[in-house]
Amino acid sequence: MTTEVGYEKISEDVECTAISPGYSTLGDIVPVSLHWKDISVSTVKEQRELLRDVSGVARPGELLALMGASGAGKTTLLNMLMCRNLKGLITEGTITVNGNEMGDKISTISGFAQQEELFVGTLTVKEYLMIQAKLRINESKKIREERVTDVLHQLKLWKCRDSRIGVIGEKKGISGGEARRLTFACEMLSNPSLLFADEPTTGLDSFMAESVIQILRGIAKTGRTIICTIHQPSSQLYQMFHRVIYLANGRTAFQGTPQESISFFEQCGHRVPDEYNPSEWIIYKLAVQPGQESQSNERIRKIVECYEESDHRQKVMEELEDVREIGAPPAMHKANVFVQIQALIMRCGLDVWRAPQLTMAKIIQKILFGLFLGLLYLRMEYTPRGIHNINGALFFIVGEYIYSTAYAIMMFLNNEFALVAREYHDGLYNLWTYYIARCVSLMPLFSTDGLILLFIVYWMIGLNTSVSQILLATLISLLASQSASALGVAMSCIFPTAQMTSVMASPLLVLFRLFGGFYGNTETFPAGVRWLQWISMYRYAFEGLVVNQWSKVDQFHPEADWSDEKRDAVLSNFSFPPWAIPVDIAGLVVISLAFYTIGFIALLVRMKKAR
Repeated sequence: MTTEVGYEKISEDVECTAISPGYSTLGDIVPVSLHWKDISVSTVKEQRELLRDVSGVARPGELLALMGASGAGKTTLLNMLMCRNLKGLITEGTITVNGNEMGDKISTISGFAQQEELFVGTLTVKEYLMIQAKLRINESKKIREERVTDVLHQLKLWKCRDSRIGVIGEKKGISGGEARRLTFACEMLSNPSLLFADEPTTGLDSFMAESVIQILRGIAKTGRTIICTIHQPSSQLYQMFHRVIYLANGRTAFQGTPQESISFFEQCGHRVPDEYNPSEWIIYKLAVQPGQESQSNERIRKIVECYEESDHRQKVMEELEDVREIGAPPAMHKANVFVQIQALIMRCGLDVWRAPQLTMAKIIQKILFGLFLGLLYLRMEYTPRGIHNINGALFFIVGEYIYSTAYAIMMFLNNEFALVAREYHDGLYNLWTYYIARCVSLMPLFSTDGLILLFIVYWMIGLNTSVSQILLATLISLLASQSASALGVAMSCIFPTAQMTSVMASPLLVLFRLFGGFYGNTETFPAGVRWLQWISMYRYAFEGLVVNQWSKVDQFHPEADWSDEKRDAVLSNFSFPPWAIPVDIAGLVVISLAFYTIGFIALLVRMKKAR
């Protein structure tokens, strides 16, 4: 068991290693005292009690740990204090910040370092923090850079500042301890007076866990109030907390210093053996043992009653009765919408171009397909068979634009939903600014790869090369890719997983392809389903390219005597009118806007449910 003397020595070491001399760049903060009284929480459906009459205090400069066995109510209490994740719960009690009831506005003065580490893995540590600073800090670029530099030093991330964060299963990045410190670094950028942390040491080895707690103690020393949940820390880590609160069966079993907890449980008849970790022993005594439910509940009831009659609870209740209303910290304001869009476009753009499985694969795929298609239809003659083959090549090009683009985006967006949900609910940005930024960031890649394919096959096949025809073919190709992007975005926003998105998108794309005009003259289809051609981007893109190709023939071509009669004969096979190009362009634009709108509405609904 760690002694108090040993703890003091640890504390001195912590303060020396966690805080660097330049800490003043974060500026002054308003100290925060958080008080909660008679907190009770139960579920709406089962009427199951999660918390009952829980009261407590968190003071400035303290690192407070919420502890207890699984199901004791730690996470529920943390959610109550943050006013998060309370859907489907009945809540009672009061929570005040410096004597002021703030409700869900508490998120504007606090930070929350969650257990799950969610980042954009293709960015470096410094790049990610710079973008986070842009979203969190309404200051000049110089101040943001100074803040990021300061936080990198304080949280011991300076050495890995230029390292990619990494993507699990794809690209190795920073270590688990560095990732956990990066989580705290993001929250510290906004200089909060109050910081919450959920299981900050879970998944880390003892050395990394101690490093994280050292960081938290160093942050608390600056006058901040820090509250975290933690599960069975080592003896050394346990003594590093300023105060601990134990919960059992949704009730408070103890509140005080780690050293006082050992004395208190000894008074309750549960002395901590010398060879045991104090926190493990205490949590064991507060847990409901399988097969011994009645004995466990009786033991917990006696411990809770002992606490309620103790001086420890009396001190807390006296402080709660003497709460005075003083000034609350200023709220943290998110950046304006233009800064949000700029920062998110930068982040999303870097992510797209640095994703090797997306960027290089698509470009190489389009080059290979272009060369293969060009060789297959090399310099086709304008005979009936040649014209049919050229039309087939144009339909293949349209299909490659739409199918590959839509599927690439469907697989891409679902991966970041959890990160976006967290940041949106943390108030970092508006959902529509993220949506615009994400859609814009996809345009360059998914436009470039389509044009690579088009320009490779254009001259190899021998398509007509007047300036107007090349420009129209380029425009139609861009719009076809854009409509496919909109479809992919919409599908990924509607369905929660990449697998479900893929399964549901496949029949829809087949349907659109069937009504594209190549597999049959759509005017001969039954009237009841013929209208489906007007919602098919295949139809508009294929019609536009075909009409553009046969509107006129190059003067040096053997078929230079091309006439309107020959043009109309080719187009009549598909029932395409010669004036269709403006309609096709408008159709692709409308389809793109429609799918983007559907995608945003779906994303908004999912985001509201994810709260």
